[in-house]
Amino acid sequence: MQRLKYEKRSNGKLVADSKVYQTESIFKQSKINDMFLQLKANVCDLNPALVTKCITGTEQDFIMLMNRAKDFIEYSYPSINEDSKKVLLEMFQQCVFGYYVLTPLIVAKDVSDIKVLSYDHVVVKANGERYVADVKFFSEEDYRLWYERIHRIHRLGRAEEYALGHCTDRKGVDAFYLRIDVQHSCITSTEKNNIHIRKMPKEKLTWEYLKENKMLDDEMMDYLADRILSGYGFLISGRGGSGKSTLLNNMLDMIPFNESILVSQESDELYSNIHPQVQFEHTMTVRKNDAVTDFSLEDELRLGLLQDIDNFIIGEIKGGEALHVFTTAMSTGARFFGTIHSNDARSSVTRLAQCARYVSDYPMETLEEMLTCMPFVLIHMSHFSIDEIVEIDGWDAKEKKLIYLEIYKKVEGEKES
Repeated sequence: MQRLKYEKRSNGKLVADSKVYQTESIFKQSKINDMFLQLKANVCDLNPALVTKCITGTEQDFIMLMNRAKDFIEYSYPSINEDSKKVLLEMFQQCVFGYYVLTPLIVAKDVSDIKVLSYDHVVVKANGERYVADVKFFSEEDYRLWYERIHRIHRLGRAEEYALGHCTDRKGVDAFYLRIDVQHSCITSTEKNNIHIRKMPKEKLTWEYLKENKMLDDEMMDYLADRILSGYGFLISGRGGSGKSTLLNNMLDMIPFNESILVSQESDELYSNIHPQVQFEHTMTVRKNDAVTDFSLEDELRLGLLQDIDNFIIGEIKGGEALHVFTTAMSTGARFFGTIHSNDARSSVTRLAQCARYVSDYPMETLEEMLTCMPFVLIHMSHFSIDEIVEIDGWDAKEKKLIYLEIYKKVEGEKES
């Protein structure tokens, strides 16, 4: 048999063990868990209509349900101490109105993403690394009931036509906004309800924090500031959770305060508490009887062209909204900032052009040449770190391709050094 002719590109060692993300949780107190499950079963699980009323109702409804929980504890466990009673009530409140066993992950500063793939299978991303979390729900039924309560709290549909849904929790957690994506069991191959939570800090991570965690350095910050002040547009690429939105969110406040900004996004990930000229919009779907109306990123950008906008920012480019980057938005003299998924800086342009072709028949070469109508920077990221910075430096008419100028390329292992 002929031997394969190839060069090894890896160390040949399969990563077969998962790192475990350790947490401290009130739901790990085995001595009190049986009492909590009895409390939940009798006050919460047996009264779904009452719980729904309390979730969607007034503060008095909330107090009423908590008083029922207190009464059950006093009657059923008269001999336990006051500290244990407080813990039971906290467990009950987290279960009914909050994020339950996920709470330690929700409040952890280093955790950016939480996925529940089954009642006993929770995974997270922390500081750009993936872990299996040491938390779980008590049973499949326990997880199902909580999953349904999350839907009631955020008014997400539970029928099959709402099998894929998302929302943003802006008030439920002090330190973070939460983007919540849900997939019902009817659409997952495992027949398990899945939920993904992306955490966005309400207070932006400081530039000092980003530098300490090796996302970038002072020289890169000076470069970004210079190019923003010089009128460059930016396309930031990378995988999900690579730090794209974090970087863009901080760059937003570098835009001069005398320039207007329109931010269009699916979820409320980008925000500013200091820039005076920003208007923020997100997509939405309105269902009325049998009619469904979608307000898309394209709709928002189209309306923005009728307004006095200097900077168009798209939270994440995935579809036809990309066409506005190449044509109308740029031809008005406005510039563009956005994020997109790609494997490296240069291929982000190809991905952007492919998205634009969803709603147009422009040739790829024509779309790419359009990007030379304004100065443009491509940034690629991974593991919460900038890997590449490339500028578009013109158009090669003979070869019909863009000319790139490499500004920075990270050496392998540089972040760890």
